[in-house]
Amino acid sequence: MKISSVKKQVLEKFTLSKKYESILDKKANEILKKLKSASPKDVKIGIGGSLAKKTLVEKPVQDIDIFVAFKDDTKDLEKIIKKAKLKARKIHGSRDYFKIEETLGKKPIIYEIIPVKQITKPEEVENVTDFSLKHVNYVKSNINKNKKLADEIKIAKTFCHANNCYGAESYIKGFSGYALEILVIYFKTFENFLKQIQKENIIDPEKQFKNKKQILTELNESKLISPIILVDPVYKYRNVCAGLSKETFEKQFLPKARQFLKNPSLNLFEEKSFNQKQFEKKANGKDKKFIEIKLETEKQEGDIAATKMKKFFDFIIQTLEEKQQKVTSKHFEYLHENQDTKTNGKTAKAYLIIKTKPEIERKGPPLNLEFAVKKFKQANKKTYKKQGHLYTKNKIDLKEIFNKIKEFEQDMDVALEVSS
Repeated sequence: MKISSVKKQVLEKFTLSKKYESILDKKANEILKKLKSASPKDVKIGIGGSLAKKTLVEKPVQDIDIFVAFKDDTKDLEKIIKKAKLKARKIHGSRDYFKIEETLGKKPIIYEIIPVKQITKPEEVENVTDFSLKHVNYVKSNINKNKKLADEIKIAKTFCHANNCYGAESYIKGFSGYALEILVIYFKTFENFLKQIQKENIIDPEKQFKNKKQILTELNESKLISPIILVDPVYKYRNVCAGLSKETFEKQFLPKARQFLKNPSLNLFEEKSFNQKQFEKKANGKDKKFIEIKLETEKQEGDIAATKMKKFFDFIIQTLEEKQQKVTSKHFEYLHENQDTKTNGKTAKAYLIIKTKPEIERKGPPLNLEFAVKKFKQANKKTYKKQGHLYTKNKIDLKEIFNKIKEFEQDMDVALEVSS
């Protein structure tokens, strides 16, 4: 199938209807109006995110951003929320913000009211969200110059969402919506983005630096560890793709990008729900074991809770591999807060296929260290010499490994439940 035909199908299937988008817009403007009536005159309020840029696509939960820009203290937002009589829930973060949750039909919608600082110069920024309204203006101005870009961006977002590489949250480590918007604007089309991102990994859309060497020299070292360096068009010292991990980019995004370019298909834009039975089938040998894990935390729902649990899941994998138990397949699924499914946003499910090794080799001291050799022999019944060292073999039990891992529950603020 031709790429143009698939893109047309994607837009027909995943673009929000004008009616639905107008309802979201109307509700956002109602909230905006209430906030304005409760705010001092020097406070600026505007709709942001994909709704403002007209790049919204179908997804399980629609999140709409409303930015409240202050000259002074952003903490005044709470007073404004109360004065506006909005039923919003406070969410703690690097800067506290508020959520209004509702459903339209059966689709959850989250309106996030986010405090930002009014800035005239990048140096005045206190939090990355302070750039948000400038991001909106940059993307909108480019779409106004080339209307086709909005559709190309929608296609890119749908593709990345379906292939688990959309979202800069710490537990996903994928492309942010803004990163995809900038990349598509830069590369002009969705397919060109897929092709060129495999070759070009240092991108300065507005040519704010003289050359790539200057980018690598002047950007903060911590911002250079991502597989893509994307200079923010509104602030040259920020890497928009700093949250993108090498694993997400190389193991999730690139294989799907190559697959699409080789064989374009609508199937690559359709989100696949996790199939536990299919996953279990991978445990197809005597030495392979299927493990189901439930994780739970008391930390705040959302990115904080999800990141805590994902970190513990990564620790489990690391511990298993230190014990020479090879993890051949893994899946982590954060259970978002949802009233219909009665999930509180503080739990996750995870699954592993482990190639077990019942006995592992453990290296002991060098043979010339007599005292250490004596101690090692006392501690281990059977030892043997190899390459100038003493060695032994230890039996390994998965149950014992997980029991040891459970000892870290309190330190990591996560409860662990394991079944197989």
